[in-house]
Amino acid sequence: METIIAEPNRKSESKAILDFLKKINVKANVYKEPSKKDILKSIERGAKETSLYLQEKVHLKEAKKLLNEL
Repeated sequence: METIIAEPNRKSESKAILDFLKKINVKANVYKEPSKKDILKSIERGAKETSLYLQEKVHLKEAKKLLNEL
């Protein structure tokens, strides 16, 4: 199996590619890039969590314990 990555410039191009892949029975996975706003929100959330941890208001789980729960 091979992976092909297409980066269309417009939504119409994206739709045309997906329609074609559907027509020839090829499974397509679409991944949207996060916006700058989403990235900044994520950084802000991480900073808040770190701040709460440093103030000892929350306790973080060890990675091994977290993976064992999964």
